[in-house]
Amino acid sequence: MKDTYDSIVVGSGPSGAAAAKKLTDEGAKVLVLEKKKLPRYKICSGIIFKKSQEITERYFGKIPDSVYVKPKLLKGVRFWSSDENYSDWPFSKNNEGAPNIWRSEYDYWLISNSGAEVVDCSEFKGFEIENNVINVHYFDSSKNKLHQVKCRYLVSAEGSKSKIRAMLSPEFERNLKWFIAYQNYYEGQSQLDPYFYHGFLDQKYGEVYAWFSVKDDLQVFGTSVRKGGKVFPCLSTYRQMLEKVHGLTLKKLIRKTSCLGNNMCTTGNFYLGKGNILLVGEAAGFLNAFGEGISCALSSGLFAAEAICTGSKPGADVISVYTELTKKERRQTTVSWKLGAKIAGRDLMPL
Repeated sequence: MKDTYDSIVVGSGPSGAAAAKKLTDEGAKVLVLEKKKLPRYKICSGIIFKKSQEITERYFGKIPDSVYVKPKLLKGVRFWSSDENYSDWPFSKNNEGAPNIWRSEYDYWLISNSGAEVVDCSEFKGFEIENNVINVHYFDSSKNKLHQVKCRYLVSAEGSKSKIRAMLSPEFERNLKWFIAYQNYYEGQSQLDPYFYHGFLDQKYGEVYAWFSVKDDLQVFGTSVRKGGKVFPCLSTYRQMLEKVHGLTLKKLIRKTSCLGNNMCTTGNFYLGKGNILLVGEAAGFLNAFGEGISCALSSGLFAAEAICTGSKPGADVISVYTELTKKERRQTTVSWKLGAKIAGRDLMPL
């Protein structure tokens, strides 16, 4: 490893991979820090929408078969307004469908093809700035050792819970409101159409919303409530409905997992960074309605890299460039939540 880089990216998800890819394509020396062992699990619908697919293929190439699950393509999203009434939102008019993938494999393929130097099991611990140089500290859990590396630009692709954002603006962090998403993977079967991603909008199943999908014959379902709310009573009520109305039969539990999210996306309260430190993906507030975050993660990562390349020129300001580049993406994120609220007939994130 080197001790000095042009840019350091914290987080190896789609936003971090996109930023690293574009920066390395421009000739920059880039280090990516990932706190977990790769490939790492990520709670997600695992749907590659058209925008995400186009960006992926343009910068990384065709998605390999090893990333897909069964069923390989999904027809669309089916929103259930009640236990038995729904409306379908197809992914395409020609019924091609959208790729259905494992995020662990998709993310690993992206970051492996970014061209950056990637170190996993390496948790970001902090930074300080001296003479326009950013000193980054991280802990390598595989070697039980603390490291320090230097860079000119630092990119937070840490997800909704960003340490870098909290260090840059503690007051901003204190004003955020949070929700928790919880998801189970079971062996089993159900009568729900496996070629659709299902969203159940009745609040008795989840204050935000509840969902169901099939991946490699696993029954995947979960719900989301405000932080401190009663997630397991909602999940229990939801599961009982799926069993009674939709014939859900569960056998062996394969995985259970959870994650935190916040209300930056719904309020349009984006935080793009400060100085030579940029935030991308969920760390910046990019997350579309019903949790679709891959497309805006990829876009914001690319915009951050472009801002760094442009802003590194004399007289340019990186954050100002990044702010202008993300103007349309930020507007689309905000509009998506308004559309989602219209579909649901209620506030989608009553936090």
